[in-house]
Amino acid sequence: MKSSLFVLVVFCCYFTLFGWTSNVFFQDHRLQRSTVEETKNTGCDLFHSSYVTLKYTAIVFYSQRLAFSSLDDIERLFNELRSFIASCCAEQPHLECFFSKDIIIQGRICEDRISKSKNKQALPCCDQDHLQRERCFLNLQNNYTVPLPSLGEDHVSYGEECLSWTVDKLGFIESYLHEFTKRLRKFSLPLTINMFYPFLLIYVKCCERSEKLESCFSAEKKFFPLIMGNKIKVENQMCDVTRQWEQEPGALIFYAKMKPGDSLEKALQFQENIMALAFQCCEPETLTSECFEPWSDVLLAHVCLRMDDTLQKTCCLKSNPEKQTCLTELAIQESKTISNITIEKDQICKLSNDSQLLNWIAYEYPRRNPSKSFITILKFVTILNTETARCCFSNDTDSCGLTNFHTYFDL
Repeated sequence: MKSSLFVLVVFCCYFTLFGWTSNVFFQDHRLQRSTVEETKNTGCDLFHSSYVTLKYTAIVFYSQRLAFSSLDDIERLFNELRSFIASCCAEQPHLECFFSKDIIIQGRICEDRISKSKNKQALPCCDQDHLQRERCFLNLQNNYTVPLPSLGEDHVSYGEECLSWTVDKLGFIESYLHEFTKRLRKFSLPLTINMFYPFLLIYVKCCERSEKLESCFSAEKKFFPLIMGNKIKVENQMCDVTRQWEQEPGALIFYAKMKPGDSLEKALQFQENIMALAFQCCEPETLTSECFEPWSDVLLAHVCLRMDDTLQKTCCLKSNPEKQTCLTELAIQESKTISNITIEKDQICKLSNDSQLLNWIAYEYPRRNPSKSFITILKFVTILNTETARCCFSNDTDSCGLTNFHTYFDL
């Protein structure tokens, strides 16, 4: 029982790091101060966070990206990370201290000669800027073809494993987390930990029953794939997007809201790319770690790869949710430069009859109203499109209220 309590406490610490959700995307943004110039010292914050939490984060992060690195290599990288974030608390911290957590943790790979020597596939990633580097490492993580034996294939007896667990629980956790993670590279960091937790509890439960080790481990490990399958299904947020947005241009709205100055063609291309990714997430053979990230984080990462402006790129280096808030502030300023447009009733109905009105509204409205929440915009777009289509179909556009179309848009 003490062992169980120990593990629960350790992992509760971990989950506090991932306890927040990206609900900032559903909120209206009433910005009180400039978040573009505002800087948050992420590195110093990390230094003052839980040591165990940070170490488990580093083990998973590095193990998923560096297939040829040993646990000793990961330990060295973690020490380098600790040294760097400690320096972030100095009077004149490095610029990178103000970037996102992932950029900071990732940066230690590119400064470590041994890691680059053992993982030569990582070298091209380190030659790119921070945003492209992040994408490069993500692609590397999801496309490694290094054959690894099943965990436990080099089978030591359960008795020996339980002895290792009893003697050094933290060492046991770190060693198994490293090996477990290397085999689950196509899952997000939080999901990997989420799946490791019940795996670890098998040892907590069975090692306390020394008289029935074989039968306990056999029964628990037989049930474990079912637990994994359920977690994978529940956490696959991007596959859910295909059902939610099959008839709704969610990604188009998101893009127009973040990049008001871009063309409809670019927004439609973004929509097409995101839906292709979402459908990919519904096939077991084509899963990637992005499938298990919050959809808003995935869309934001893809939008950031399309940013050209220096200020926008600066926002993209921040942590969430500061990144999205920063980009929204810039989008609000950019939306003020968009010129009014004139559209006649017959043009509106032609767009409706040609099934193009939904995309037109989903592009024009959010780019003029980026401070409104995603959900508010999505509801508005859906309702206005439905009402307008009904009105156009009636052939009586004056009496059904189409004359108010312009007031909806405030053009």
